[in-house]
Amino acid sequence: METERKTLAVRRSVTWAITLAKLSGIVLLIILANIGISWLIDRLEIQIWPEHMEIVDRAVLIGVILYIGLMATPFLPGIEIGLAFMIVLGSKGILLIYICTLVALTISFGLGRLFPTHLLVSLLRWLNLARAAALLKSFDATPPEKRLEFLAGKAPTQTIPVLLKRRYLILALLLNLPGNALLGGGGGIAMMAGISRLYSFPKYFLLIAIAILPGPILVMLSNFFQ
Repeated sequence: METERKTLAVRRSVTWAITLAKLSGIVLLIILANIGISWLIDRLEIQIWPEHMEIVDRAVLIGVILYIGLMATPFLPGIEIGLAFMIVLGSKGILLIYICTLVALTISFGLGRLFPTHLLVSLLRWLNLARAAALLKSFDATPPEKRLEFLAGKAPTQTIPVLLKRRYLILALLLNLPGNALLGGGGGIAMMAGISRLYSFPKYFLLIAIAILPGPILVMLSNFFQ
């Protein structure tokens, strides 16, 4: 009996070590991707200054496409480009970045809705997270109108059902939470919202239209008082 317990403990330790190694590899890839993207942005040296008016249109177009792509992709940096537009172009840049952010988070949400759940289940199994994979598989098989009830029934504490009822508020808070890059940034959070299928698109769109306002408003106020 004692030998079996030790063997089981060793197996669990090995399993967790493998899972940790795989997660570390994923984190390393994300870090390298961020470094690569930052290096690429620096190399492009997109400048939008009055003395370069002849290339403004081209620079703005490239910057907008790059910003939307980065914002829509989880864990990739896009805020630097957004801040540059808002600071350099003033009120026009603030409105432009607001619209681009709205477009990017809508794209992320849509991609999340289209994302095949079985791929996420396979990823969890690859990470040796069998229980999480089984829960996600059961959740995906549950009809949309009963998914909240399903999650509430699986919740380990009474707090989770309360949070689920206020999921739109929680989403708005996460989008404005300092350090949300650890959750994948705005793109990652929006994509997970889409994958969860717990948010209707009209309500989600209205929510993010309001939730992303604080950043542009703060930049506008800082420009006003300078």
